[in-house]
Amino acid sequence: MDTPLIQTKDLVKYFNTKRGNLHAVDHVNISIMKGETLGVVGESGCGKSTLGRTILRLLEPTSGEILYNGQNIVDYSTKQMKEMRKKMQIIFQDPFTSLNPRMSVSEIIAEPMITTKTLKNNTERLDRVYWLMETVGLAERFINSYPHELDGGRRQRIGIARALSVDPEFIVCDEPVSALDVSIQAQILNLMMDLQDEMGLTYMFVTHNLSVIKHISNNIAVMYLGQCVEHAPTNELFAHPQHPYTKAL
Repeated sequence: MDTPLIQTKDLVKYFNTKRGNLHAVDHVNISIMKGETLGVVGESGCGKSTLGRTILRLLEPTSGEILYNGQNIVDYSTKQMKEMRKKMQIIFQDPFTSLNPRMSVSEIIAEPMITTKTLKNNTERLDRVYWLMETVGLAERFINSYPHELDGGRRQRIGIARALSVDPEFIVCDEPVSALDVSIQAQILNLMMDLQDEMGLTYMFVTHNLSVIKHISNNIAVMYLGQCVEHAPTNELFAHPQHPYTKAL
């Protein structure tokens, strides 16, 4: 039996609020095989984005295990996690607020390479920036542009190029098309599927849009109030949803 690239065991993330503990992620067990896409669906506030960020340890889990290739990364030190960052990346929901307005396109894409010391040579870095821009369909003429000068689709392509810059294996896609026009959504989704085929990427795709998830996912996890209430292959879930909440969605 192959080891999943990503697996969570009883993963819990609670937030302390004035009203007590908020159960954002409540004993969630999911697994994602290498090269596949797990779609995570649910209404706003169900904990799906928190799940993605906790798996990446952008948020520290309250308890449970996060296995990457069978290794539990929950107890990894800051130094170990810095190495892991090269393998795990995120594409944020809003391509405007997630890009630094004071940095040009080339600076934004190169930043992870500088932070993780992947490529120390400026010429190599610039070559990779050009290659990434071509890969995600951004014209070379935008290399010195700033985010506010570009439309939403192009900004999201910068976000994708930035995530790919350190050659990761796993990417959390946090509602990456929800802020875009419908016509651009399809372009970005097709781009992401092409990149997955070319680079063997593994995705966790977070969204509330079921038509998007049907298009891109191998398996789907349905989140409701912090819990994973259903986890099944995409075709099966659409043909025979088991949980009342899934049927309601």
